[in-house]
Amino acid sequence: MGPVMSEEPTLSPDFENQDIRPTPVLDNPEETRSKLEQWLSAQLGSDVSIPSLTVPEGTGMSNITMVFDARHGGATHSYVARIEPRGDYLVFPEYDLDIQCQVIDMLSADTDLPVPEIVAKELSGAVLGKPFYIMKKTEGLIPPDIPPYHMDGWLTEQSPETRRQVWNAGLNRLAQVSQVDISKPSICGVLKDCALPGNLDEQLSYWENYYQWAFNRDGKFQPHDAAERILKWLREHQPKEQAIRLCWGDSRMANVIFTSDKTDVAALLDWEMVALGDPLQDLAWWIYMDELFCHGLDFPPLEGFPSRAESVQTWAQQTGYSVEHLHYYLVFAGLRFALLLGRMAIGQNGQDAINSHFNQCFEVKYLEKILSEISA
Repeated sequence: MGPVMSEEPTLSPDFENQDIRPTPVLDNPEETRSKLEQWLSAQLGSDVSIPSLTVPEGTGMSNITMVFDARHGGATHSYVARIEPRGDYLVFPEYDLDIQCQVIDMLSADTDLPVPEIVAKELSGAVLGKPFYIMKKTEGLIPPDIPPYHMDGWLTEQSPETRRQVWNAGLNRLAQVSQVDISKPSICGVLKDCALPGNLDEQLSYWENYYQWAFNRDGKFQPHDAAERILKWLREHQPKEQAIRLCWGDSRMANVIFTSDKTDVAALLDWEMVALGDPLQDLAWWIYMDELFCHGLDFPPLEGFPSRAESVQTWAQQTGYSVEHLHYYLVFAGLRFALLLGRMAIGQNGQDAINSHFNQCFEVKYLEKILSEISA
């Protein structure tokens, strides 16, 4: 049930008129349920009953997420499955669920970071037609994506003190990600096998290539001046990394399950954008995604959320890292998100999708605002 609010939040026209970040669709839920039931029975060595599958709305941009209860061994267990998507206009050119599984398992085994527990995986695509993995459902509270948590959801019902506590709990765990010892043999070996982008230069190359791939429709590349200008700016102002660390990639509040008492984090979700690089990029993504869905929509943030300056200071004190190049990484965050939503616009609309998207959408407007800020 939604929160009780004195006024219905009003979205900006940019947000209301765009069907952004659609939930990927499950083609045949009943067939999927039946196949999953049979496969999971074989994996667990006992009869499994799955009454139904649910695909929650607003659960992400790429993978299909399914939530279901399964009865086996005389008890009912709750699970979450992630399935590789299918279609003509996917968000990413390649999906590798095995990398996500390896990173999550590695973090579970070799760090104190809270991550979901993977109980089974099928990466050949032989069962459901696409690779998938299954996790135990982690109980807790997730800030909503759509509508953004500054406008709706359980955080709107909390006191300013509780909101600050929740934000800082997530920020504390974000700082902890930057402390993962990637030189540890068991961690280093996994990361080497995953062949992740290994530094900022390789990440920039990835996103330059992504732009060339993503801004195509029917085999025709559709360039856009803003995207090319900001990609060029990122190359020309590229800083030297202060350190090469594990970067979560999609580090944002909506990818965190908070404990029911709102004092800590129960799980960090969605490692599909994991990379190696300057840990400052995770902080920048965390801040940018929060600001975008309040300031970027001309909507005031909830009272109690720390300012950008406060959050940056907290993270710097916890990690010991410099924040000198925060402005650069905020621009990098904004560019990546704009490219991702631009790709979705191409898939959902016609030939004019790119120009209309980059001329009108709220995330590019906010990116331009960030770009115009004077670097501290």
